[in-house]
Amino acid sequence: MRITRWRLSHPRVLRAAAFVWPQAHLLSMMKVRDAMTPDPATCQPTTALRLVATLMLDHDCAAVPIVSGEEVVGIVTDRDIACRAVARGWNAAELPASAVMTSPLVAINPDETFDDAIQVMSENHVHHLPVIDDDGRLVGIVAQSDLGRRLTNRELGLLARETSIRRKGRGPAKLVRSDA
Repeated sequence: MRITRWRLSHPRVLRAAAFVWPQAHLLSMMKVRDAMTPDPATCQPTTALRLVATLMLDHDCAAVPIVSGEEVVGIVTDRDIACRAVARGWNAAELPASAVMTSPLVAINPDETFDDAIQVMSENHVHHLPVIDDDGRLVGIVAQSDLGRRLTNRELGLLARETSIRRKGRGPAKLVRSDA
């Protein structure tokens, strides 16, 4: 907000300064661990998509991280199932998760800020970020809706637009991890 366009004594400016700025300031300090869903439902690359969809239904989620041993190797979203399997006429009941999962993975560290999560989501056009600790273990997942509960309507709208619009020249997703 640009206060220079208003008189400082104007009541709307004082209200905006009292409520908008502190929220933005708090978001830059809040950590991903404060909004993430801990211990999300997971499955293996060989799990049938029908079972992945059942997990989504049972856990009321739209994304399931795919793990092999202790390592997160990808993620399957409801959109992956619809667009990469069902729309192509593939038998989703028998198809393994590895056939439609998004890999390599775009992820974030639990100690990164909300601003970092928003930037990673926007740059990679994703709605779900697996949260991986410094040891490479999955500790949670953060969705755009988790962040949206703490954003203003305008900020959420901008985030939704940034993560939904596919731009020309978009390359493959990249692994994003904090080494700090």
